[in-house]
Amino acid sequence: MTASSQPICVAHLLFGDGVWGVENYVYNLLASSKASSVKTLIICTSKGVISEKFSNTNVEISYVPVRGYSDVMSIVALSKFFASHKVDIVHVHLGLDSFVGTIAAKMAHLPVVMSVHFDQPNYMNYGLLARRVWNVGQILKNKAICHFLPITQNVARELMSREDVSEKKITVVHPGIPVFQAEKSYRSALRTELGANDDDVVVVGVGRLEPEKNFDCLVSAMAKVDQKSRITVWIVGDGSQREEIEKLIANLNLQNRVKLLGYRNDVKKLLAAADIFVLPSKAEPFGMSAVEAMMAELPVIGTRGPGLGTIVDDGVTGLLVPADDAESLATAIQKLADDDGLRQELGRAGKARAIATFSSDKMAEKINGIYQNVLSKSLD
Repeated sequence: MTASSQPICVAHLLFGDGVWGVENYVYNLLASSKASSVKTLIICTSKGVISEKFSNTNVEISYVPVRGYSDVMSIVALSKFFASHKVDIVHVHLGLDSFVGTIAAKMAHLPVVMSVHFDQPNYMNYGLLARRVWNVGQILKNKAICHFLPITQNVARELMSREDVSEKKITVVHPGIPVFQAEKSYRSALRTELGANDDDVVVVGVGRLEPEKNFDCLVSAMAKVDQKSRITVWIVGDGSQREEIEKLIANLNLQNRVKLLGYRNDVKKLLAAADIFVLPSKAEPFGMSAVEAMMAELPVIGTRGPGLGTIVDDGVTGLLVPADDAESLATAIQKLADDDGLRQELGRAGKARAIATFSSDKMAEKINGIYQNVLSKSLD
């Protein structure tokens, strides 16, 4: 608490109009049982998909139309907003909001906390000179930030090595989700709707249909499993690769075994109706959909790497296979499809791990503690 014994007031800056998953991170933080100990404000640049995410919450949503990194007027307006709303801590997340928000916070004499969601930021794809310039800018900005919350140990290592952040200013905080029970009562109805029988083994994958998510590898793997096995795949999500994946399904004659469901707002029900979860990403900074699947008591098949390797305990809560290896993925799918006992064993262990390590309450407890520490130091 602050000196006045009021809840700490934290302003989360969520700039942009795309879906990065960061909005889910903050949404799940607000869903925690610890949320009431902090007063949260959400600041966006405009109404859109990010602000819509919070429309069913009691949190205050405000808009500051920041137009770029050098928008001085908006930086000043943001600083005044912090003062008028008695903000105690500014919490930033991505590129634009981290630069603009940090400058505005410093003008208002407020501490800044930054969650770091990616091990490879966008500027790492730039040319050599631009990359170096951006890296210098990041290093300078980082000196003004009080504490960093990378989502995995790998992201923390990248932050320390690439952007010269001291280990003393870092606390790894895994994203969390609210604990829930899979509603098995939907299983039969959803399977009937989507053309699967009760005794089929349903494999579900959830994610954007983009190259890095690599769902074409899952389709290719399905061409390699035993065609006599009653295995059905549901792929939930949409994106630029949809047409390409549809063509691959047709070319492999898998129309009856692989279904693209597009965007759905009933993912938890689909998880409850499935038997196996697959996330075939080429690279994954974390993999929140895998946590959700574990919470639904599904065994997870993922790709080896620091992101999913943080979530999935290979052979205990699921199976890890090499990235972009359809043969290995097919073998893992077949192994779980053929062994109901193993599926249940891994699913139970995954549920326990998700609750113990990746719940929104665990996430909020850590972050609220960091808020307290940062604020107490700033008041010294």
